[in-house]
Amino acid sequence: MEFQSTHQHLLSQSITIYNDGFGLVKEVREVPVNKEVTEIRFMNLSPKIEVDSIFIEGLHIVEQSYTSDLVSKEALLEKYIDEIITVKNEKLNKAWEVRLLSVADHIIAERMDTGEIVIDPVGQLIFPGLPKGLLTKPTLVCKVMAIESGSKAKISYLTEGVEWRANYVVKITGSTLALIGWFQITNNSGMPFSEVQLQLAAGKVNRHTDNLPLFTQARLFSAAEEPEQSLADAHLYRVNHQVTILNKQTKQISFINRKEVIYRRLYKVDAHSDQAKIVVEFDNLETNKLGMPLPQGILKVYQQDANGEIEFSGEDVVKHTAVQQKVSLVIGRAFDIVSESWEKKSHRSGHFDYVTYIYKVHNQKREHVRVDVKHEVFEQVWEMESSTHDYELKQSNELEFCAHISSGKTVEVEFTYKVDRRTVEPLK
Repeated sequence: MEFQSTHQHLLSQSITIYNDGFGLVKEVREVPVNKEVTEIRFMNLSPKIEVDSIFIEGLHIVEQSYTSDLVSKEALLEKYIDEIITVKNEKLNKAWEVRLLSVADHIIAERMDTGEIVIDPVGQLIFPGLPKGLLTKPTLVCKVMAIESGSKAKISYLTEGVEWRANYVVKITGSTLALIGWFQITNNSGMPFSEVQLQLAAGKVNRHTDNLPLFTQARLFSAAEEPEQSLADAHLYRVNHQVTILNKQTKQISFINRKEVIYRRLYKVDAHSDQAKIVVEFDNLETNKLGMPLPQGILKVYQQDANGEIEFSGEDVVKHTAVQQKVSLVIGRAFDIVSESWEKKSHRSGHFDYVTYIYKVHNQKREHVRVDVKHEVFEQVWEMESSTHDYELKQSNELEFCAHISSGKTVEVEFTYKVDRRTVEPLK
């Protein structure tokens, strides 16, 4: 005996959407008691289901198969080859039976009354019924042992066609900013998700493409500010309300809205700069009105001009940012802060090369500014000899100097470092 499980039997549904354009659907369906049921047809599944990902709990399944052979003109004709159908011509008010012989390039049929062979008979094709195995919707067919008592079937599977991304908007006012974040979700899976529990995974999980695994650690985010839960190596956050996402729909859900976040406005130059980069930085801390993992997404910055009007200042990408980390955004170039740099001199003494480098920064703004100067040393083994300014070693080969420049002034950052040539050339 066959039982069809549809949305009417759906008790709950949730979906976790990943960055790579797929999602994990989890459903709980009611299965009534019936010892005569030997086959359950689970309807209303995603047409873009990954068949090898199907996982069912709560039933003793002997065999399962996924059927996507859906009804269409071509499918019907293929199923009725060598069978008898009716051709009805409304204009002539006549109908006759034919046996289908071929539907490869044209419909070729044999008239049952005359034995004539007809190519593309004119008229409406009438079929006796829907052939067995041809369905109107993709269906998961499970052969099961007898259902002795009422149970709930838990169905999990991966589907393609769903994706999400984060985007942010910042408004700068004085020394603080307001931060608004949205999750943008797109559903092209071929099925609607109605009143589902939504979860979002930031980053990548291990997936095999052409037998080559790709992996980065995933983080799960939600639109709710609920206590964080752990899920293996990820951080799980749940949306605090059920969400409906129709097929072919794009929906935005707010997940953060904070005001009075303290930020820093910095200027940075490097060896490739002719104008300083404008950088907006803020700390992802509870004491700074934040303190939650921020998924990667584009952030747009607005600020007030002298007349109090909102103007667009620039945009950058927020990287996946954990709590207690810093968000640093390059939103443009400073027209009034000009930089030039060059190697002043270099010479060799013994086994050492001595290199002197200069950064010359002009501040043409009306106020005092701080400019961070970044310099990369490409040699592996080196040591600083002298410097006009204090510096911080960001990485083993990356220096950052801090220069304070008054309005209308120019500052030169000059430093000399030595390189041990024995580490880069063989001794003779």
